[in-house]
Amino acid sequence: MEVHKHPHDITHKKKWREYLLEFLMLFLAVFLGFLAENIREHISENSKAKELAESLYQEVYADSVTMHNKITMRLRKEDQMQYFRKYVSDSNLIDLSANFYPSFAWTTVLTTSIIFEPNDGILSQLRNSGALRYFKDTHLQNCVSGISVAIANTRDRNTQEYHFIEQFIRPFALKHYDFKWMDDYTQDGKLTILEALQQTNYHSSVRPVIKHPEEFSRQDAEGLVAYYLVLLRATRQLHYRAYIDRNHELLQALRDEYGFKQERDD
Repeated sequence: MEVHKHPHDITHKKKWREYLLEFLMLFLAVFLGFLAENIREHISENSKAKELAESLYQEVYADSVTMHNKITMRLRKEDQMQYFRKYVSDSNLIDLSANFYPSFAWTTVLTTSIIFEPNDGILSQLRNSGALRYFKDTHLQNCVSGISVAIANTRDRNTQEYHFIEQFIRPFALKHYDFKWMDDYTQDGKLTILEALQQTNYHSSVRPVIKHPEEFSRQDAEGLVAYYLVLLRATRQLHYRAYIDRNHELLQALRDEYGFKQERDD
């Protein structure tokens, strides 16, 4: 009787085609597994990138709104400083006008609240964690680098303003500003000085005076405020303007890359 060898019999020798088929099947399984893992990682990275981009977008957009408000305040302060300069140059320093002390407050008391402090919490996290690698678009990467530089320059400029305020403006106010008027004007602190100043129809019942009038020099006061005004204008026109431009560029790059909706006021 004829005996047939089973293909799984240990004495059965495989043909080269069978080896090739097994190799191809094994290679295909490994390749498909590798491909699936790459696709999974790609989807995960894209999802993570959009999540991080949205957080960054919200942070940068919030700063654009804050900057707009600070610029509005600075422009009003600059107008009040011009009034103060002209008044101390040649007007009556005993019988003060109704507008003089509000302008005095804008000039020497309302100082640090007009300074824009950029918020880069999310940006710092992205940079320190290495998550910026998720942003593949070169233009977007450049925009992130650009706003980082603008933030650093803005902070350096803010430091110059802080130093000038502490070294010159604060001592001048402590010497000549009538804080009894301010107490009444702010209803003993119920209002901030900014809130009180924004109530244009409100007037203090306290008749303010320039303290230590014998030491008050018209020329020195006008020169001090003139220089302070130059400092504020340069900050707004150069350093803050540069930040605004980089801020808008980054917002637009994030919209282009991830389809975020543009806000009406942006």
